[in-house]
Amino acid sequence: MLTSLVRIPTDPSSIEDIFSSALGIIFTDDLSNQHGEPGSTIVYQSKQFGDIELRLANPDSEDGRKLFAHYLWNAGVLMGELIGSATAEDIGSFIGTSNKKKSDWAVKEKKVLELGAGTGLSGIVSILAGAEEVVLSDYPEPTILANLSVNVEKNVPSEMRSKVTVQGHEWGVLTDHFSQTHARKFTRILAADCLWMPWQHKNLARSMLHFLSNEEDAKVWIIAGFHTGRAKLAPFFDVAAEEGLEIDTIWEQDANAEERQWQKERDGGREDISGRKKWLVVAILQRRQVLASSTAVQEE
Repeated sequence: MLTSLVRIPTDPSSIEDIFSSALGIIFTDDLSNQHGEPGSTIVYQSKQFGDIELRLANPDSEDGRKLFAHYLWNAGVLMGELIGSATAEDIGSFIGTSNKKKSDWAVKEKKVLELGAGTGLSGIVSILAGAEEVVLSDYPEPTILANLSVNVEKNVPSEMRSKVTVQGHEWGVLTDHFSQTHARKFTRILAADCLWMPWQHKNLARSMLHFLSNEEDAKVWIIAGFHTGRAKLAPFFDVAAEEGLEIDTIWEQDANAEERQWQKERDGGREDISGRKKWLVVAILQRRQVLASSTAVQEE
């Protein structure tokens, strides 16, 4: 189970804290889909790379707190598992039947951009898994970016840190120096739990398309939980298609790696909250091939 991969360090003398941190495992009908508290430390237990200790941000501004980057979400845990499992000899338990090729999640020698990085878990796992370059980006709120830098320093060996950059990026703002100098540069773009704000779907899709490489195998990896409601995140894929991205693969997966077919609407829109917290949508997107081909011709 995804939640078993996250450990929250607690004072052994505090029975209340120990019990509270285990509720999502004991009562699986009320699965924990977020982990930690602002300013606290949590540990992601990676089979491939050992314990990854992550400090959670404690944003100063109201805008920063509204982004909920100060938690680790199950979508980020699953993204880390899929990327890490691609380096293992055996297929990890969270690479299910919808995606039997672990190479689909490999980042070795890839240039990786994580959007809405939060704790930076997916990007940190990417550099440990052999990525050529990783940029951890999030909204340009100083405490969020500073916290990302702390997590990089804590978990990335010194000899690898030159390959990692922490960068502020506001989705859809593509005229700044970073956006202009990194256009079409990344062969893997990661987005974990970034679909819960419908008003940002167009901006997010535009950033993805702007930074995504023209290379044929360049992909966008998206994982998002349904806890805020399927109706909020499902329209993103239509918006992405309008902007020039197409779905390569998409399915739904729960915290136990059970899979089912993706649906824009389920149970007539009456999914209960406990069910929504268990399930995530997993999608691999790419440039729309007609668009990619015409762009390549124009640049020759």
